[in-house]
Amino acid sequence: MPRKFQLESLEADLAEIEALLEQARSFSDPLGTVQYGYRKTQLERQIADLRAGEEMTASVALLFGGAPVFGMRGIDAEFAGKAIARFQDLVSRVYAKSEWGALGARGPVPLKSKTALMVTEIARGSFGFVLDEMSQQASALETSLKGTVSEVSELLDRAALPDSSDFESLTETLDGRTLAALTDLFSTMSTSGATVRIVTDDSEVVLDSGAINRGLERTKATSIEENDAEVYGRLQGFLPTHKKFEFVGESGLIYGLVSTEAADQFEAARAHGRELIGQTCGIRLRTRTIKPLNRPPRAVNYLLAFISDAT
Repeated sequence: MPRKFQLESLEADLAEIEALLEQARSFSDPLGTVQYGYRKTQLERQIADLRAGEEMTASVALLFGGAPVFGMRGIDAEFAGKAIARFQDLVSRVYAKSEWGALGARGPVPLKSKTALMVTEIARGSFGFVLDEMSQQASALETSLKGTVSEVSELLDRAALPDSSDFESLTETLDGRTLAALTDLFSTMSTSGATVRIVTDDSEVVLDSGAINRGLERTKATSIEENDAEVYGRLQGFLPTHKKFEFVGESGLIYGLVSTEAADQFEAARAHGRELIGQTCGIRLRTRTIKPLNRPPRAVNYLLAFISDAT
C-alpha cells in the first residue's frame, strides 16, 4: 500500500483516538484514559516509523468516484476491470520506453512481464484498489517500476492540467503507443462518467470530470507519426547521460534525443578506445511528427542506434 495512503489512514485513526482520549479525561474515566493513551502511543510510533522508512517497490492506490461507484459499498465490475487494465497498459508502455529506449509502432510491448501489478487490497475513501509490485526478493534500492508508476501518475496529471502548454511540451517525449494508451484510459473514464484519485508513496493526483475530459480531448486531437531512416554523416555531439545528440548529415544539422541502445553503443565504443564524436558514421534515426490540437506540427528526432562507426 502506498506510504502516503497508509499515513492518511493512521493519522485519521490518531485524530479519532485523541478525541476519545480527551473525552475519557473529561469524564474522569481512568480505564478509558489508559486504553486510549496506549493506543495513541502505538499510532504515533507507527506514523513515525512509516515516515522514517522508505518503500522500494511500486505501489499505487486508484480511488474511483462518479457514476460507476456506489458510495463506499461497490463499483461497477466491468468498468473496474477496464480501468485497471488501461492503467496497467499505460504503465507497461512507459516502462518499456524508459528501459528499451523506443517502442516500435507495432508488435508486443517489450518487458511487459516485468511491469505486472497485483491487486492486493480494496481501497476505501470512495471505492478503489491498491496495486502493488510483487517481488520475491527485498531490494535495497528503488525498483525501476516504482519510478515508472510515479511517472505515469505525473503524465496523467500533466495531460489534464488547465494550461495546455504543459501537455504540448509533454508530447515531445511521448511515442504513438503511449499516447494511444493515454487516450484509452481517459476514454474509459470519460465514457463511464468516472473520476479518480491516484495515490503513490509521496504524491497524489486528482482527476475530476473536467480534467478527464480535457485529457481525452487533447490526446484524441493529437497524432504522432513516426518514420525511421538510415542517415550517414558526422557525429557532432553526444551526451549519453542526458541522452541528447547532434549530427551533421546531408540535409544539415540534426539534433534530438537518444535511445538507451545508442547510449550503450557509444559508451562501449569509448571503453574500447574509439571516440565517435567528430567521426563519420551511420545512424538509425526515428523522426516523430507531432500534430497537436490547433497548433502547427513539429518534429522530434530520436537516435535509435549506430549502424556503423568511424570508417
